[in-house]
Amino acid sequence: MNRVLTATDARQTREWGKYLIAIGWKSELIGKTYIVIRRLPFLGASMIKIQHPIGPIPFTKIDDVAKKDHAMWAVIEPHIYKYDEKEFIKNGYRKSKILFAHSSTIKLDLTQNEQLLFKSFSENARRNIKKAQKENLEIRVIHMKEKKNREYFDIFYDLLQNVGRMKKFYVPSKDEYRYKMNAFRDGSYLVFAYEKNIPIAVVWYVCFENVIAYFQTGITKRGYETLANYLLVWEGLKLGNKLGQSVFDFESIYDERFPKIVQGYKKYTEFKKRFHGEIINYPQPWIKTYSLFGKLLYFLER
Repeated sequence: MNRVLTATDARQTREWGKYLIAIGWKSELIGKTYIVIRRLPFLGASMIKIQHPIGPIPFTKIDDVAKKDHAMWAVIEPHIYKYDEKEFIKNGYRKSKILFAHSSTIKLDLTQNEQLLFKSFSENARRNIKKAQKENLEIRVIHMKEKKNREYFDIFYDLLQNVGRMKKFYVPSKDEYRYKMNAFRDGSYLVFAYEKNIPIAVVWYVCFENVIAYFQTGITKRGYETLANYLLVWEGLKLGNKLGQSVFDFESIYDERFPKIVQGYKKYTEFKKRFHGEIINYPQPWIKTYSLFGKLLYFLER
């Protein structure tokens, strides 16, 4: 399989585990697989989620953790690489509709030269990037590893909240984003578009292993008018290439297999598809129940 299909997901990194620990989860590395546990104190139990692990899956050791932490259930959202449905069935798992992570994304190969990469985009994307370039926007690439750049976090979050109001979607708290950015600090880059020294758009990119991932965006009405959102994707792709990353991950797109759960993803999926790349549909999640309550949950969510 090619590098695009085998690329690691951000949720299988030490940094993601650090972020989840900061917001109340427990993270454990079993072999090469990160699993996370959420304690449910009022029930004297816990739940386990394992997001996009590359096989083979350490099923027996997951059972050991489930027993130790009194887990009611474990949900695994498999990676496409080294996925073996028979192993899930053999180890007592059943297909589920519970989603914690995105189930579909678009990934691009960054090992091709920039000219060929640009030509691979849709005509619409190429045209809009060129239009944005004529707006004479100032592009600022901010590496959040440096303490002097921490002030840019507030600018990023303000732009994120703005697009949340415009598009009417929920934006998690500032603290939650701060925890996540702190966890990924060394590989975090904020790519801004400024017009006359005013920030009008931003994308938060995160590098890990050979991947650069499009984590979050923020934008103003003026950002949309100048097509800065297209330009910032192009700048992110070039940044990934410059940093030696070989895969670009858009992180999430709409998945028609789960129309109700990911309904909100429709708002940005068409935009991401205009950069082409390879659509990755991860396998449907699997669940194993360890208690009566867990079994009840399974039947209720079917």
